Amino acid sequence: MQHRKILIAYQDDLWVRSLSTYFHGRGYRVEAARALSEMIRKVQKNHFEVLLLDDEIEGLKASDIVSLLKKINSRVQVIMISSEESLGLVRRLRGAGIFYQAMKPVDMEEIRSAVECAFEKIERENPKESFFSFLVPRLTPA
Repeated sequence: MQHRKILIAYQDDLWVRSLSTYFHGRGYRVEAARALSEMIRKVQKNHFEVLLLDDEIEGLKASDIVSLLKKINSRVQVIMISSEESLGLVRRLRGAGIFYQAMKPVDMEEIRSAVECAFEKIERENPKESFFSFLVPRLTPA
């Protein structure tokens, strides 16, 4: 079984440990990043599929760095955990390409469900080549 990889970019050490323990216990490979440069390097080098992102990293709003992350790795599904719920923020985040926005305080079951849905989306969009791969419908260029 291939391990599903989650990167947690979160400022609060207690929540990093809690989220890491929670997802590791469910069979995910989990790593953490507390600095922006570390997060970017890990997204670029380790090919993480899902990123749990705090609403602020090193003083920068996550909404400002999501588009950069999507340029580095367009397949990464960003789940932002935010304390702000303005309509303007939601529009910016959706425009930047986040997968899901959860609100603080963190509900572990909500986050688990969002992570599972993110991995299902990745699998739908990038089916594995197999003996029956010809049965998977694909768009053909005109």
